[in-house]
Amino acid sequence: MAFSPTEEGSITTFTNPTLGDEQFNMDESDIQEQVGCKFDEITNVVVTRKDELDDGGQLPDHSGIGEEEIPVVGMSFGSLPLAQKFYANYAKKVGFVTKIRNTNFDKTRKESKIPVNQSIYYTREGYRESRVNAATRANRITATRCKARMYVVLDNENECWVVSRLELRHSHPCSAEKAVHYHEYRELTMHAKCVITDNDEAVIRPNKTYLALANEVGGSANLGFSEKDVRNYITRNLRCSDDNEDFQGMMNYFVRMKEINPNFFYAIDVDDANKFRSALWVDARCRASYEYYGDVVSFDTTYRRNRHGLPFASFVGVNHHGKSTLLGCALLGREEIPSFEWVFTHWVRCVGSAPRGIITDQCKAMTGAIRNVLPDTVHRWCIWHIMKKSQFKLGGYARYGELHAVMNHIVWNSPSTESFESDWAGFIKQFKLGQNRWLADLYANRRKWVPIFFKSEFWAGMRSTQRSESMHAFYGGYLHCKSVLVQFVHEYDNVLGTKEQKELEDDAADSKGFIPCIGSTGIERQFQQEYTSSMFRILQLEVRKKTDCVVRSIEKKGDTISITVDEQKFFWGKPVYHTFRVDFDPLSQKGQCECNKFESAGILCCHTLTVWSYYRVDIVPSCYVLPRWSKNVIRKHTYVKSSHDVARSDESNNLFRHLCSEFYNVAQEFVACDEEAAILRVALWDAKSKLIDYRASMRSNTAAASQNTVPTQSTGGAVVHDIQGPSRVKTKGRPKGKRLGAELDKSIKKSMQKRNRKSHPDEVHLPSDNDHHGSLNKRCEDSTMWNSSEGGGFMHLLNSFRHI
Repeated sequence: MAFSPTEEGSITTFTNPTLGDEQFNMDESDIQEQVGCKFDEITNVVVTRKDELDDGGQLPDHSGIGEEEIPVVGMSFGSLPLAQKFYANYAKKVGFVTKIRNTNFDKTRKESKIPVNQSIYYTREGYRESRVNAATRANRITATRCKARMYVVLDNENECWVVSRLELRHSHPCSAEKAVHYHEYRELTMHAKCVITDNDEAVIRPNKTYLALANEVGGSANLGFSEKDVRNYITRNLRCSDDNEDFQGMMNYFVRMKEINPNFFYAIDVDDANKFRSALWVDARCRASYEYYGDVVSFDTTYRRNRHGLPFASFVGVNHHGKSTLLGCALLGREEIPSFEWVFTHWVRCVGSAPRGIITDQCKAMTGAIRNVLPDTVHRWCIWHIMKKSQFKLGGYARYGELHAVMNHIVWNSPSTESFESDWAGFIKQFKLGQNRWLADLYANRRKWVPIFFKSEFWAGMRSTQRSESMHAFYGGYLHCKSVLVQFVHEYDNVLGTKEQKELEDDAADSKGFIPCIGSTGIERQFQQEYTSSMFRILQLEVRKKTDCVVRSIEKKGDTISITVDEQKFFWGKPVYHTFRVDFDPLSQKGQCECNKFESAGILCCHTLTVWSYYRVDIVPSCYVLPRWSKNVIRKHTYVKSSHDVARSDESNNLFRHLCSEFYNVAQEFVACDEEAAILRVALWDAKSKLIDYRASMRSNTAAASQNTVPTQSTGGAVVHDIQGPSRVKTKGRPKGKRLGAELDKSIKKSMQKRNRKSHPDEVHLPSDNDHHGSLNKRCEDSTMWNSSEGGGFMHLLNSFRHI
């Protein structure tokens, strides 16, 4: 919209030079819609004074000023930002972009920086020649000597800004349709920012987010931004590139969580240089649940889940549904004894008491830290990790298949510690493994991993750290080796929320109904009323196995009866019988089986159920109904909601979400009727009109104080934090390279390049497609002729193998 004005009553007429002599009329509402501001915010919109018109009612000739530049008198604005906004909105409607070319300040008052005039140019003004060769130039040259511009000056008498010069003609055609794709006009709406933030937390890819936003408005052309803007917003606003800023974001998260719930616990460890080393945090709900599920925990570390390489560790327990529950998280600076001691010490101080048992891998640093900090806690190694290593430690033996089967049978089926030790000695002698150091170390530490040594202790069914690894796998779906610490702790919110929701759903399912019984025994019905559905299903497995058990002999020993029970199992299609002894007291109706399943897992075994069925026991003693698996126990942590960081986004975004949520609730009630929807739409437009009037009145009240100032960037008030971000940590995890031959390939390639430079220093050869195979064969010949004494290569590697 360019301005060659005439006044015709209440209608102001404009001529757009870019469209030729075509004219269009606009009233006050049209102006407001086109330029994006209220009509009364501009003192006089393009109304030329009568004394400036000639006898024909036309603008006078200003040839002395310039061929295309004319003075405009009478157009004034209440403030300088309004003038900038007016011209920028006009430029967007026409199809070009503006920039502030120059601003002059009042020289008599330099300290206050009061502007007195300003020139706003088209971004493609002037002419520039690139010094880069045209064949290699990548950036575009946009300057086209276009003179479209606007000058505004401060009128001190009327306290307004007046347009003094205005150039409307362009040296090239403009397009409003193309202008919407200029990066100056691409802008994310608040709704788009909220959707991007939510989808990023849910690990939805940016291209899917962009597609969803485009579908909402009927296509990408109606969005007003591109997919690149979505990716830039994620990188700029949701990621932290600075290590110190990243650490400070994590600290801000801890502080906010502490403000939401004072029972939220966190601790930070720093080194002598005041640099971040380790961190531990436990949610208030996790602290409360430790009272019920903290008897046995699994502790394990994982790698490559953050940009700094800090190993991530988690404390995981088992809830009353038999599922994993999070009891604390930590980021370790080093996998050494002091780091683990610091984590264990602060974690025990947080939860109040040490666990009765803990399961870890074979890390020596963990073992030393547990020995020093948790001396009364039973430490157990993960048997899954040990048995998995057998293939790598013993796979080179010719009889590995038979060896592995015998080892598995001894480890899992030894009825007593004495039988395990005797069978292990026979196993070592049979396969001549006396010189194997790995097996010797395992036998020396047999009390830390062989199941028979733990059968009299409660472990809630855990024999490995796979619960911790499953928690890490859950994190792995959201995090990767480039994740920042802020993103890491935010995903901790997602894990807590998911686990809390799953536990609430399981509790709701238990309160809704029961799992049907297999039979009609009173014992099964008793546990049906007490246990959660998940644990009752596990008990039903033992009830089913009771049909494979037979009472063989009965021997009375004083007040108790020793009963021999045979259990039939099938291995490779052949029946195998295992004998178990159950001690039963007829008076108290208590029984104890030598398999110790109840003592270790908290679930009655099929052998004890067989004895009770034999003696017609309908109700078991209360000591066999563990409150740990009960659905009738009221647990405190169910009343504690996990702390969710609602303040991670801007306050305006949170308010926007709340307003949208309230509007959705109103709209879904009246969307079914067209008349009700029309009333709601009219009410929305009325509310919008009132808000625009309110904003205009507030702006006019504050314009006098702010119109003659230009904001400057403040350098004061910055909070300096002494603690610095973490450095990259070297862990014991997998190396960065994934292929074993990667270093060899690099060495060969580097050596070949060096040799080619020595043999042909001045010759440059550009191979074509025809001589590709010939050059490939030549490279192979050169590689086989390479002398190992020249410093590396394939032959050097082969020669090194001969001395192993």
